Amino acid sequence: MNDLKKKRNLFVIHPILFSIYPILFIFSENIHLIPLTEIFLPIVVMIGITILSLFLLGKKINNKNKIALTISLLIIIFFSYGHVYNIINDSELEDLRHRYLIIPFFIIAVISTIYFLKSKKLFNNATTITNGIAVSIIVIISINMITDFSNGNFFGSSKLSENEKWFGFGASKQNIIEDFFVSDYKESLTEYLATNDTHNPDIYYIISDEYPNNNALKRFFSFDNSNFLTYLENNGFYVNNNSYSNYPTTIQSLTSSLNMQYLDVLTDGISNDTKNYHLLNELLSDNLVMEKFSSYDYDIINIGSLWGPNGEFRNAEINLCEFKEVNRDSLIRELLEKTMISYFYERYFEQLRRDQIMCEFEKIQLLSENEMKQKFIFVHLNSPHPPYIFGPNGESITPGNSLDSSPWNERDSHVNQIKFMNKNFMKLIPQLLDSKNKPIIILQGDTGSGHAINWESPSDDMIIERMSNLNAIYLPDSNYEKMYDGITPVNTFRIIFNEYFGEDYELHDDENFWSDGDHPYNFNNISEKIKNNNILLRN
Repeated sequence: MNDLKKKRNLFVIHPILFSIYPILFIFSENIHLIPLTEIFLPIVVMIGITILSLFLLGKKINNKNKIALTISLLIIIFFSYGHVYNIINDSELEDLRHRYLIIPFFIIAVISTIYFLKSKKLFNNATTITNGIAVSIIVIISINMITDFSNGNFFGSSKLSENEKWFGFGASKQNIIEDFFVSDYKESLTEYLATNDTHNPDIYYIISDEYPNNNALKRFFSFDNSNFLTYLENNGFYVNNNSYSNYPTTIQSLTSSLNMQYLDVLTDGISNDTKNYHLLNELLSDNLVMEKFSSYDYDIINIGSLWGPNGEFRNAEINLCEFKEVNRDSLIRELLEKTMISYFYERYFEQLRRDQIMCEFEKIQLLSENEMKQKFIFVHLNSPHPPYIFGPNGESITPGNSLDSSPWNERDSHVNQIKFMNKNFMKLIPQLLDSKNKPIIILQGDTGSGHAINWESPSDDMIIERMSNLNAIYLPDSNYEKMYDGITPVNTFRIIFNEYFGEDYELHDDENFWSDGDHPYNFNNISEKIKNNNILLRN
C-alpha cells in the first residue's frame, strides 16, 4: 500500500511548465519587439491559475498524476487553438470559420478529460515522460532566448527609464489595469482648449495607415481614386501622384519622415543583422520635427499613436485616443489571439479599433475649433490597414463576412475602408480649412498595402504595391513651387521648415529602401525599381 502511495506521488512539474511555455514561445518569436518585462505578469498569472487548479482538484481526486495530465492537456488544447486556426486559414483552403474548428477542439478536451479522470491507471510512466517533454521544450526555448540576448537581438537597452522597467507595458505611469483596458484619459482636452493664446498656422500631420497612391489602387485593386484626389486638388491641395514611401514599415517610415533623415544615417553603427527595434522606437519618440515645433512654441498633440520605449512621444503635451491595447505590440494580445477565446477577443479588439478611429476624427474636429494657440497635431489613423472592420459607408464589418454575403475578398475590403476614410476626410477637411489662420495639412499613407508579401524575397510588384503611398499637402499660401512629383516623405518637413520658419535645409535625393521585419536596419536600395516603374507608367 505504501509503495502504491509513493507511485501516486511522483514529482509533477509539467502543468506549470506547459502553462508558461505559450508565453515564452510568443515572446521568443517577438523578442525584438516586446520588452522582456512583459512576460512577468502573464507568467505569474498562469502559474497561479495552474497551482490553484492542482490544489482544488486535489481535494476531490486522490491521484495527482491524473489531475496534472488533465490540466496539461487542457492547457495545450486551449493555447494551440489559434496556431491551428492560423495554419489552416493561411493554407489554400477557403477562409475557416471559428465555429468549424472550436467544436472539435471542445469535443477533444471533454473526451480527454473524461478519459483521464475515469481511468483506473496510475499514469506513472505517462507522468515521467510528460515531465521530460515539458522540461525539454522549456530548455530549448530558453536556449533560443539566451542566444538572442547574447547576440543583441532583443527589445531593450541597458539604460531603461523607470517607466520601461514597470512590466514593459509602455506609457506606464498609469495603473496596470487602466493601461490594458482604458485609453483616452490623460489630459483634459477641455482644459487645454480653455487656456491657450497666440497663433501661427496649425500643422496637421495625418497618417492613414496603408493608404496607397492611385496608380497602385488602379493596378492592384482595380479601383480609381480620382474622385477623392480631385476633391483634394479642388480644395487647394497639392497631390503627389507618383509618391512612394521611403521605407516599407510604419515605424521605419515615420522615424524617417519625423526626423527628416534617412535611417542609415540615424542608425549608423548598428549591425545589419540586429532585430532590436529599441533604437527605432527611441528615434521616433524623440523625433526632431516635434522637438523643433516645440522650440517654436507649438503645442504638440498626439492623436491615436503610441511609439517609443514608453509608448509616447516625449515632446507631446497631450495624447488623445491612444487606445493602448490597439496600438502597441502586446504579448498579452498575442497570447489571447492564440487561445480558444480568440474569436471573442478579436471581436473586442475590432470594436476598440472602430472606437479609436472615430475618436480620432472627432478630436481633430474639436481641436480645429480652437484658434488660440499654435498646434502641431500628429494623427495616426489605423485604416485602411486591416483588420477590415468598416464598410464603405461606415458599416461595422466582421472580417471574413462581406456585407452582401458574397465571397470575402481582402482587396475589395481594403478598397471599402479607403472609401470610408475618404468620406470622413471630405467631412473633416472643410472644417480644418474654415479657420482664420489657414493650417498646413499633410495627408499621407505611411506605406502602401501589404497583401501576400514575401518580405525576404519580394517581387517587383510586391515592392511597388507596398511602397506606393498617398501623399497630399495643403499650404495656406498655395505656394507649391518647391513641391514636385515624386517627392518622398523624408523631404516633407524640410520644405515646411524652409518655407515657413526660415530654415535652410538641403533637400535629400528621393530614395527608397526595403528591409524585412526581422532585420529593420538592413536597408536595400530599391530606388531604381521605383524609377523604372514610373517610366513604365509614363509610357
